[in-house]
Amino acid sequence: MPAEIPTSAVLFDLDGTLLDTPGAIAEQFVLAVEAVTGVDPGVGAARRLVGRPLLEMAAELSGSSADSVTAQSVSEEYLIRYREVIVPKAADLVFQGVLGGLGRLADAGLALAVVTSKKHTSAELILESAGIRDSFAAVVGADDVEYPKPHRASGDLALTTLGLTEIGPAGAVVGDTVADIELGHALGAFTVGVTYGVHTAHQIASAASDHVAHTFDDVVDTLLIRNRKRARP
Repeated sequence: MPAEIPTSAVLFDLDGTLLDTPGAIAEQFVLAVEAVTGVDPGVGAARRLVGRPLLEMAAELSGSSADSVTAQSVSEEYLIRYREVIVPKAADLVFQGVLGGLGRLADAGLALAVVTSKKHTSAELILESAGIRDSFAAVVGADDVEYPKPHRASGDLALTTLGLTEIGPAGAVVGDTVADIELGHALGAFTVGVTYGVHTAHQIASAASDHVAHTFDDVVDTLLIRNRKRARP
């Protein structure tokens, strides 16, 4: 436990940043769409949408609107598959370096939170199954706020839950999509875009991320260097 109350926070995306879930999500979403509509939208199309709110993904992949019965049915079908197929495998999907890296960040006195486009309950389920829920003092899902990422509302709620009024001088937002980087910009935070998730290195760089990381170890090392620099008198 850090000796002092944290003054800076790191807000992490979940899918494609902490857990290698995008492939499994895409596969199960395709099966959900096919079960409801009889049409296979393609795994590639589904993977490109990972990180978007559930109903938005369901609507786009099923060719319907987010408030339609079809999108709702696809969402419900996907959630069943998510709980039965993906969640039980979560411990095997944790990216290399995450378990130890989160501990190093906490030991450095940084407050850690997850800000995701998943529903809150879904995020809690998979974090618990992955064995990393206790690493985070706050978890914010898309359904916890009126406007999810890239709007700053989810980030503000995470900071409030952490007991902070701002992200802090050594704080950062870390994620694998443009929406994550845009959230960081909205909060005035240092941003780290990772290239091992959904969006390509080009997409991450084009979003004007402050740092582009190719591994989670790189994420942690970058954040710790910034933290040490700001701790010097």
